[in-house]
Amino acid sequence: MAESGSTSSVEKSTTRLFGQLGPEIFTLFAGVNRVLYERVVLSVYRNLYRSDLLFPSQAEVVNVIYDCLGREPSLWAEEEVAVDLDRLVVRTGRRVRRRRVEGVNDEATGIAISRSRHIYNRMLQTGWLDEASYGLRTTVEMPSGAMRLAEFLCSLKEGGVEQLGGLVIEVRNAIRAVEEKPAENALGLNKAARDAAAFGRYLRSVLSALRDIDRQVLSSDTLADRLQYYFEEFVEQVLLRDYTAITTNAHPYRHRRAILTALERLEDSSIDTDAIADAYLEARLAPNAAAARDLVYEDISSIRHVFERIEEAFEAIQQHRTRLETRLRNVVRYAGRRTSFLQRSERLIQKLDEVMSYPGNEVEVRGSLEHRTPVVAPDLLAKPRGARPSLSEGDISIAPPDPIAEYRRLLEKEYLERLIISPAKVSRFLERQVPPYGEVHGASLTIETADDFLVFEALRLLVASGLGTDDSSALSIAMRNRFEFIRDNTRDISNDWLDSPGFIVKRLDGGIALEMGHAS
Repeated sequence: MAESGSTSSVEKSTTRLFGQLGPEIFTLFAGVNRVLYERVVLSVYRNLYRSDLLFPSQAEVVNVIYDCLGREPSLWAEEEVAVDLDRLVVRTGRRVRRRRVEGVNDEATGIAISRSRHIYNRMLQTGWLDEASYGLRTTVEMPSGAMRLAEFLCSLKEGGVEQLGGLVIEVRNAIRAVEEKPAENALGLNKAARDAAAFGRYLRSVLSALRDIDRQVLSSDTLADRLQYYFEEFVEQVLLRDYTAITTNAHPYRHRRAILTALERLEDSSIDTDAIADAYLEARLAPNAAAARDLVYEDISSIRHVFERIEEAFEAIQQHRTRLETRLRNVVRYAGRRTSFLQRSERLIQKLDEVMSYPGNEVEVRGSLEHRTPVVAPDLLAKPRGARPSLSEGDISIAPPDPIAEYRRLLEKEYLERLIISPAKVSRFLERQVPPYGEVHGASLTIETADDFLVFEALRLLVASGLGTDDSSALSIAMRNRFEFIRDNTRDISNDWLDSPGFIVKRLDGGIALEMGHAS
């Protein structure tokens, strides 16, 4: 018996759709009452499970179904005349009591209650609802999978507008925060990748909505249907909502360049990417260090692909929008001319009949006639290709060098070299402040210049990301046999330049580092 029970439970778990939904959950929408069940599912979810933390009884759920059926009784498959129904009084328990209202149909009320209970039992049977007992009280719960599906159906029905501009700004701010503090804000990069993917899906949904409206307009039979599709679907749903959202001051093009530039800087910095990978590994987003590093580059690549391809999506959206607007303009322009065409052409037809019945051969036409215009104008034809001019020798005048421009390039080169923190710069900074074979706490390291601050920041990131034993970092390889870095959580570093967790630097030799240019 135990083996059969375990086997049935395994079979039940394997038959669940998408791992969360009951196998018959979609059969609710397979019958002739599918529209009614759509209204009921959305109404029950919105009133009882979406926002408030309620634990409704069976009577409360049946009451919601009864109200939904009373608002739209024509959705039931049987052909019945819509009648006024009694209101229900919700009581604790399973019983439903009528509240008598004068002038209503008692028989119709009883039928509506029986139908409401039938709908409730169908929702229990298909897995949309589940009864749970807590002592003497029985409550009706909605399973987690059904609740998530109902939330998706609600958002699909409501057509909620996504905050497009805020989504792009969140991606930009997340990447900027990761640049400033990679170890602390590393998880923001993963969320930015998901937001970028959502932004891409949003653009695709706008384009799909335009295509759907285009098909509906082409398949419409009457002018009224065509105008309905134009104004209700295109103007209200797409043009005023979605297209306006992507053409306001939060346009993605305003932040596209900044996002792509920040991604390039982030990808070129091995220290930052390794720090992000360590944070991914600590948050269990990846099973090992190699997979975490691959996930970092995958997130960067996914964000880049979305923002590099938005130009094609916007061009396609613009083309569909222009075509639909042209069709809308033509429909409105010629809508009132269909019935009056014969009236306006009646006089012209009569004149043509008079001309055709004229006994003479020559017909005098009064008025100006337009000159005959050829289909192709001679001036618009391509000119024949002429002879290629011969090459001649001559002196090239080269402008003298501008000393101001040369000095500017020199300053830019020095500035870029100053921002590059080489292992030799770090070694010289530590050699000045850490005695041979000694150790110094990070709080005792003196920062006097901006160069010292840049070196100290590189050391802080090195210690925070735990790169002291990572062979892939050039700085870690150079520091491996000369210095040892140990985290110290008991004493933090706080000075006029920054605040950071503490660490200890141990010097393992007494050598002196040289720059590559001065080694000779």
